[in-house]
Amino acid sequence: MSNVFPMTGSSAFRAPTTQRDIRDRQQLGTLARRDPDALQAMVATEAPRVPWDVFYDRFNWQQGEHVALVGPTEAGKTSLLIRILEKRTFVAVTATKPRDSTMDHLISHGYQRFEKWESVSPTKVPRRVIWPDATSIDSEVEQRRVFRDMFAKIYREGGWALVNDEGYVMAEMLKLKPEMRAMWTQGRSLGISFCVATQRPRWVPLEMYDQSKHLFFWQNNDQRSLDTLGDINRRSSALVKEIIVHLEQYQVLYVNARSGEMMRTRPPAPGFDTTGR
Repeated sequence: MSNVFPMTGSSAFRAPTTQRDIRDRQQLGTLARRDPDALQAMVATEAPRVPWDVFYDRFNWQQGEHVALVGPTEAGKTSLLIRILEKRTFVAVTATKPRDSTMDHLISHGYQRFEKWESVSPTKVPRRVIWPDATSIDSEVEQRRVFRDMFAKIYREGGWALVNDEGYVMAEMLKLKPEMRAMWTQGRSLGISFCVATQRPRWVPLEMYDQSKHLFFWQNNDQRSLDTLGDINRRSSALVKEIIVHLEQYQVLYVNARSGEMMRTRPPAPGFDTTGR
């Protein structure tokens, strides 16, 4: 197993501050003090609002491209995640809680539950929930064994969208950082899309951000969490942080880390209209 999943990438949780970030942060701070309206106009230009249906049509998620979702509990991460999974054919979702209404929803809508990874043809069972028993106080031991085996087999099979909506649990509680890093750094060449959500950005490997092409952020004004973000390709962290801090409730910032494109939208949720404005 150690040969399959080498320890790669940075082990630090805080991204280094760059000269570009310092410069941009100073410029944005000056603009915010002198002309708040001009700052908001710049944000509107750099990250325009778009209706959800427009965003969904434009969101081009190719096989092998990783996705990162960062936001607090009940911000809407799971709601968005379920919707974008419609764009992938072969999907494996991990579940770690004893009870989980989201997983129950997926299973009732065509996903098949497995307590461990089964070597079943993807064409026969293309959408799966890997949900080992979690009802005992020491279930983490068995979960770690099951998910470590799952990582190894998906790594060999390739072609899956592997989804984890509890990145902190997988990384810190189950101690599977080496396996996660392997998926981020090497999975792309195997056609594996690693899609991870977390509410604790400081406690997941930095590869989640610098190896993911598609980044989703919800409102967050915790400076320690924001400091996790380094420069996102053509976008400085100062600008991204400014937008994240001022996002509206349930609104999400999308960043394409390769092209630098940014958009703000609001995924449909119970009680909201489907335009997502």
